[in-house]
Amino acid sequence: MNRRRTNFLFKIDNIVARRHYLLIIREAVTVLFPFVLVGIYVELLSDAIFHKHGFLNNIYHISQWLPGFRIFSRYFTILDLSINGVISIALTFLVAKITVRKSSDNQLAAGLTAAFSFMMVNFNRSILGHTQHYYGASRFLEGNLGYSGAFIAIIVGLTTGWIFNQFAAMNKHRRGLIEQRATLTIQTQKSIMPILITFVFFGLLSCIVSLLVKIGANGLLSSPLQFSFTGYSWILGSAILSIIINNCLWLLGLIGYFDFNNASSSSMVQNLEYAIQHGSSWGAPNQMSIHTLVDSFANIGGPGMALSLLIVVVWRSRNKDLLTIGKTGLFPSIFNINQSLFMGTALLYNPLLIIPFLCTPAVSVLITWIALKLNFMPPSVYPVSETTPGFLAGWLGTGGTWQAFLISILNLMVAIVLYLPFVLLHDHFEGVRKEGADDEN
Repeated sequence: MNRRRTNFLFKIDNIVARRHYLLIIREAVTVLFPFVLVGIYVELLSDAIFHKHGFLNNIYHISQWLPGFRIFSRYFTILDLSINGVISIALTFLVAKITVRKSSDNQLAAGLTAAFSFMMVNFNRSILGHTQHYYGASRFLEGNLGYSGAFIAIIVGLTTGWIFNQFAAMNKHRRGLIEQRATLTIQTQKSIMPILITFVFFGLLSCIVSLLVKIGANGLLSSPLQFSFTGYSWILGSAILSIIINNCLWLLGLIGYFDFNNASSSSMVQNLEYAIQHGSSWGAPNQMSIHTLVDSFANIGGPGMALSLLIVVVWRSRNKDLLTIGKTGLFPSIFNINQSLFMGTALLYNPLLIIPFLCTPAVSVLITWIALKLNFMPPSVYPVSETTPGFLAGWLGTGGTWQAFLISILNLMVAIVLYLPFVLLHDHFEGVRKEGADDEN
């Protein structure tokens, strides 16, 4: 990479790194990272081992020989839902608290206000006016309280913090009169107005959103992108476009909301029926589809070929924070559990790593398309567990053909090569910034 291009990337990276709201977000996810780390290993145990369709359970038949398997399964399900299922509530609390830290002493009030407001935004409108029909239904959109709601959580936290900061500025002249140990009356006077305004704003917003969509603010943001990709002649472009858009949403925190509208469901069924009848996936009628190009070969370790990034980080990075993320997240990523990347501040709004994060899956789709076009391997037709290691998904999905395994490894290696220069640049830029900070001191 030439010097001019490197300098340009450094300027862009430096501009992004100094954005105030990004610093707030990064600090919040840094505080949250240990909890995320515990959560991903709990999810690994829950989904891969103590789930009846988990990959390791299917391989070693753990449910048949481990005493109390159902109790363990229930226990880790409770832990998984209690940690990963509400992570966005904690995120919005932290973002609001950090936002008001320098201008106000109402940090806890701001955090609690943001948490309540986030729940308002994710109110389940389907129970309104249908009390009898929806008896027992959840009052909130529980799917949006986990990682899928991270983007909305950040927006709610920043907005709540901004409202509190405005009132902190207005009351600045009265700070000297406030006692160090706040009484109930003083605390109420300081926080009641920003709390009311925030609740009124997000309550009104939730009401408006509930009239537009049934699945909350996340649905409002992602629904315009829920379109179908059809047509055999355009399948390569459709697959590349779909995976890039999906990964862009993932970077924003809109995880799991991109919908292909079951564009490949009929072709998947036809391919599976053919394989069952003929005992092989060779010659299946629908070689090219979103499933055969993306699901089995372009998401190794999760979106962005995440396993490749973590391998490069552990292999070549010397940045302590990046190494912590790589070493702790590598094993779960083998089983496609990679939330630590999003919450680890290395990938979140990092322009350097975003480039290969979007490009490497597109290259993997192209390699897979060429292999299928040349009839080098059969299409992936058999269903596999979600926790199946990404580099084995294609091999198992094709019924154990060595060609599919070779393409998976090739995709993984190409992704490693593509990530390598960006990880090295990331380390270099961080070193330059650290030296500059040391010189200023």
